[in-house]
Amino acid sequence: MKTRGAGRQSGFSLVELLVAMAIGLTVMSGVIQVLVASKSNFISERELAALQENARFAVKFISDEVRMAGFQGCSATPLSTANSLNGSSGNWFLDGTGLQGFEHESGILSFPVEFRSEVAANTDAIVVRRGEHSGLVVAGNHNFNAANLPLNKQHSIKPGEILVMASGDCQQVAVFQVSGPTNASNNATNIVHNTGTGTPGNCTKFLGGNFNCNTAGSAVGLSFPKGSAVMRLHSEAFYVGASTADSSIPALFHEVLGLTGTTASTRSEELVQGVELMQILYGLDGNGDRRADRYLKADAALMDWSAVVSVRLFLRLRSLQPVYNNAEAFGTFQDIPGTDGADRYLRQVVTTTIQIRNG
Repeated sequence: MKTRGAGRQSGFSLVELLVAMAIGLTVMSGVIQVLVASKSNFISERELAALQENARFAVKFISDEVRMAGFQGCSATPLSTANSLNGSSGNWFLDGTGLQGFEHESGILSFPVEFRSEVAANTDAIVVRRGEHSGLVVAGNHNFNAANLPLNKQHSIKPGEILVMASGDCQQVAVFQVSGPTNASNNATNIVHNTGTGTPGNCTKFLGGNFNCNTAGSAVGLSFPKGSAVMRLHSEAFYVGASTADSSIPALFHEVLGLTGTTASTRSEELVQGVELMQILYGLDGNGDRRADRYLKADAALMDWSAVVSVRLFLRLRSLQPVYNNAEAFGTFQDIPGTDGADRYLRQVVTTTIQIRNG
C-alpha cells in the first residue's frame, strides 16, 4: 500500500510581496495625508473660533466702558466740578474729561508713565474716567465743616478710595479721597472727606466750586443735599502689550485705578490674548447735535476732548498658534508702515463705532 507524501507549503513570491508592500504604503500614505489634513483643519477651525471669540470679548469690553465715559450720576453736564485731590491736575487717573486718547505717532513719552514701557509699537491707548454706580446717596445733613457725609446704607468703601459725588440737580460734582471712618469697617454708614489722610490726600475739605488743587481761591464750603449720588471713581486705560503668560503673544491690557493701603494707585491686568494692534479715531461734535462731524486722531491740533461724542475702534487680532503650513503675507494695518509681513499666523481686523452716552 502506497501513501502520498505531504504536499509542499508555498508562500508569496518576491514580486507578490513587493506589490503588496507598495499597495500598503499607498494606502498608509493616503491615511496619513487624511490625518494631517484633518489635524490642520482642526487647528485652523480652533484658532479661528478662538480669534473670533477674543475679538468679540475685546470689542464688547472696550465698548461697554467707552460708552459710559464721563458718567457721574446724571446725564446733564455739571456747572461746577470741585476736585480736592492733591496733585490731580495732569494725572490721568485722578483728573480730566471722561475720555482721553494717546496716539502712537506722538511717541512713547506721550503715554502715561504707568504703562508706557509696556505698550506695543504702532498701537494707541485710550483712557476712560467715570463714576461707578454704588447705590449710595447722601441721606442726612452733610456737615462740610466736619467733613462728614451720612449715607443711606452700610458700605465697604475704605479710607484712601477716590469718590465722585454729584448733587441731585446735577449742578455740582466733587472728587475727593476718603479719610474715614478710620476703622475701615464694612458696616459704616458715613464717609469722612477731611484732609491729612491718604495719598494723594485732599487739599481741602470743601467740596463746592469749580477748582482743582492747582488753582487757588475757588473752593467753596457746600453742603450736598439729600439724594446726592456717591460713587467710586473708575479710571482705566486700554492698551496692547505682550502677554504675561507668553511674551511672543500679543494681548489687550487695562490699567485700572485701585488702592494700596491708603494710597491711590493703578495696576495692570491682562484682559484677552491675541489683540495685536489697536488704532482709535475720535468723533467730535461741532454743532451740539451729539453727532460726530469729523473724526480725528488723539494728537490732532484741533482735538477737544470735551467735544468727543463717539469713538471709532480698529483692532487687528492674531491667532495664538501658527495655522498655515507656509508663511502667508499680511498687509498693513490702517496704513501704518511696518505693520505688514509674512508668517504662519491667522489674522483678522475688526472695527466698531461707539457712541458715548454721557456728555
